[in-house]
Amino acid sequence: MSSRRSEGFTLVEVMVAMVIGTVIILGAGQLVLSTFTTFERVDTLSRQQEALIFASQALTEDIRRGQAHRYEVSDSLASDATCTLRRDSQPLIEGLYKGQRECSALTLWEKNAHGTPGLYRVTLEFEQDRRRFTWHVMQRDQVVSQALPEASP
Repeated sequence: MSSRRSEGFTLVEVMVAMVIGTVIILGAGQLVLSTFTTFERVDTLSRQQEALIFASQALTEDIRRGQAHRYEVSDSLASDATCTLRRDSQPLIEGLYKGQRECSALTLWEKNAHGTPGLYRVTLEFEQDRRRFTWHVMQRDQVVSQALPEASP
């Protein structure tokens, strides 16, 4: 009887190794896909946050100075489904939600909110994710006139 010693792997061992390798590769691919999707979502949210910060600072500053009349909402050049916030006819931000209304019918703020003269309740609603952001701004000349009533002669 001659003893044959075989070297190498059996077919079963090779098949098991291929299955394990395939599972590892699929897991790594899923991880890459998940990371890419998360990156896109964070990037979109970051851009939206930057636009909101910019618009809120500009609106707040102008409302405090009594220059709210500089703003208007008009049709977007980028999409028929959204509106553009403009200051002095120049686009400030895109992507405001308009729903079934015309852009010109959107109101950005409620003047004299809560019955307080000079208090503005500003609301921006974005098309993407339908997020609504609301804050209050007080017109400075109204604060001064309420705090310092005119002296009687």
